[in-house]
Amino acid sequence: MKLVTRTRVIAAAFVIAVVAVIAALGAVSKSSPTAAAAPLPFVQWYWTMVVSPSDPNTLVLGTSNGIYRSADGGKTWAAAGPKGFDATSVVQAGSAIYAGGVAAAPNVSPLIRKSAGRTAPDGAPVIVTSTNAGKTWQNLAPNGLPNNTIQAMAVDPAHPTTLYALFNTGGLYSSTDGAHSFQLVTAKVGIAPWALAITKPGQFVSGDMDSGSHLSTNAKAWTKTPFTDASGGRMVMEYAVQPNDVNRVVMTSRGIELSTDGGKTWHSVLHTTNMFGPVAYAPSKPETAYAVGFDRTIWRSDDGGKTWKKLA
Repeated sequence: MKLVTRTRVIAAAFVIAVVAVIAALGAVSKSSPTAAAAPLPFVQWYWTMVVSPSDPNTLVLGTSNGIYRSADGGKTWAAAGPKGFDATSVVQAGSAIYAGGVAAAPNVSPLIRKSAGRTAPDGAPVIVTSTNAGKTWQNLAPNGLPNNTIQAMAVDPAHPTTLYALFNTGGLYSSTDGAHSFQLVTAKVGIAPWALAITKPGQFVSGDMDSGSHLSTNAKAWTKTPFTDASGGRMVMEYAVQPNDVNRVVMTSRGIELSTDGGKTWHSVLHTTNMFGPVAYAPSKPETAYAVGFDRTIWRSDDGGKTWKKLA
């Protein structure tokens, strides 16, 4: 298994590092993003993001170099949370924010090949929680979880205190007690473990960078929902479900896709070959959503994900 080392911390090298990681793992497109002056954290990989339930301008971002927080709609960012943390997933469940991932090792690629897909690197799981919109964080030691990397987390909109954790081995677990304990849902989700979201009660949406997007009612048997990204591939990076309409789902890829039927069909709403990652709706202002591009740009939609504009 080949690992990609981190390059010098300058804007041009950042772009080279991201492209090198994707190329080494057989990405679906050879196009490279262009460095921008957006004040996003300078890291190898952007994973997921949430917006504070009380303030549409407070964003919490999970990256390969830990958690970052913005209190001004993405204009400026500050590091938050524990050190040495590859934060693959950040979700809001009830009154708390949870971040999951893996203990980060130095000079390790943010992605590895695992079976037919790609995941975060193997290691000990980490789960932390915040009850003040990401200002401070507390480490958790849940019962019932395996000693593997947490690849993604998701919350059931119908039961907002029910939290799911998907591991890079394909195991899916759930918690109903604030991530203090978890129970096994299925040992193998049946598709490559990468991104996960829940729309209608019991309906899962999942996808990865190679095989596209899928739907399931039990997280075991999946139906592919075909789409073509802006580079002609099937890349899925992350999902966001609109708080007041579970049928409206934004999916990041090469560009941004939107579904208005719970993930059954998709259409492009931001057509670009740039790769996008974290995406999130604002619970207190459901028509507002944010997305992060791998060219270090942040974008916002004010119409539920129909149109997007790059923020200065």
